[in-house]
Amino acid sequence: MNTQIKQHRKIGVGGVFVTLVGLVIGISIYILPGSLAASAGPAVIVSYFIAALMALFSCVVAAQIGAIFPVNGASFIAISRLLSPFWGFIAIWFLVGAGAVAVGLLAYGFADYFNAIWPLADRKIIAFSIVVILGALNLSGTRETVLWQSIMVLSFMIALAIFGIFGTIHIDMQLLTPFMPNGWNAVWSAAVPAFFSYAGFMLIIEISGEIRDPARTIPVGLALSFVAVLVAYTVVSLSIVGVLPWSELANVAAPVGKAAHKIMPDWLATGITMTAIAAAASSINAVLLGYSRDIFAMAKVSLLPEKLSKLSNKSGEPVNSILLMTLMSIITVIFGGRIADVATLVVIGLLSLQMLLGISLLFVRTKLPSHYENSSFKLKPWVLHFFALGLIGFSVMFLGIVIWGNMKIIIIASAYFSMGIFYYSMRIKFLHNKSIEIKTLIYNVINEIKPS
Repeated sequence: MNTQIKQHRKIGVGGVFVTLVGLVIGISIYILPGSLAASAGPAVIVSYFIAALMALFSCVVAAQIGAIFPVNGASFIAISRLLSPFWGFIAIWFLVGAGAVAVGLLAYGFADYFNAIWPLADRKIIAFSIVVILGALNLSGTRETVLWQSIMVLSFMIALAIFGIFGTIHIDMQLLTPFMPNGWNAVWSAAVPAFFSYAGFMLIIEISGEIRDPARTIPVGLALSFVAVLVAYTVVSLSIVGVLPWSELANVAAPVGKAAHKIMPDWLATGITMTAIAAAASSINAVLLGYSRDIFAMAKVSLLPEKLSKLSNKSGEPVNSILLMTLMSIITVIFGGRIADVATLVVIGLLSLQMLLGISLLFVRTKLPSHYENSSFKLKPWVLHFFALGLIGFSVMFLGIVIWGNMKIIIIASAYFSMGIFYYSMRIKFLHNKSIEIKTLIYNVINEIKPS
């Protein structure tokens, strides 16, 4: 079976940029800065800078992992080879489940903004429809998917740029004082959810096998998208607190929309608000694109049924993996509002992946010295250890904050973890009876990697 993506279908820096910006910025920029400013005040800008510093660690680790493992589902392959197949499976078990939940939540975010424009539309049908449409788009091919991603990202980035220009021109300096009304504790507390706004940079390594010259493209794409995201959140946050009193933002559901209507013509402000639809759709699109490749990677080494590693003869895409990821996402939409009860699983999945990738990177020089040395993007050993340990530390800290005292989510996460262990043990037993060794299959994937 040909499991390689054709060279002419690979994407470049631009594709990496729009994929990441579409996912990381998404719809949260239209909602979250206002709610965080309600507690941190104008110093919410500082909260976002603190969060960006933490996100920088995930970007650097992702760049190195993507350069050394230029294959689809690189997270699974890296963790499985450098730690163990069990931890590779568990990481993706959580990540794919979290991705499906995230798509469900984003689909309802899309539907809510859609309803604001067309109130008679059924919320659940709209959420269901957008997942089906974007799932079908992903089946058409990576380049086609990234093309539409580019259009969506371009639309909301232009809108945010216009909003930022109007916002900075109309800043009321009196609204920025006192700058830190609730002190440093509020700023640090706001930095935690602000960090989750930056979550998602790791996704790009899941499609490493479909990226042209990944050792160059991934680091450059990550750097450009990181700067774009940082600037966007900074400018939008500054514009909101410079136009609206921070003490009133707790009761404002759409701060960008309200601020826009205050400083620009209604038709333009409405247009700005409407681009939230494109932002939500771009995030859904990126999740379906990235996490379907993790399903593909596990199927390729037989941890999932081999049919899931099938590639389309026409588009070269892992069609069955995309269909499964889309189906899982549709199921979360069908559950409707109840799925919000386990939204924290999204955070747990992302933080668990970051932690395991950080640990894995610590072993890459000893377990895969030739792959490390032959990579054209290679961090110096002390830099590699600094960012890997930093990512581990941040991930553990945030994981503790998320689950501390939340017995319900601990029980749900434990149950989901136990399900993963049960499936893994049954699958390994099944493969053992067929004389199939997972480690051998993973080593074969690693050995096929050419220096990049």
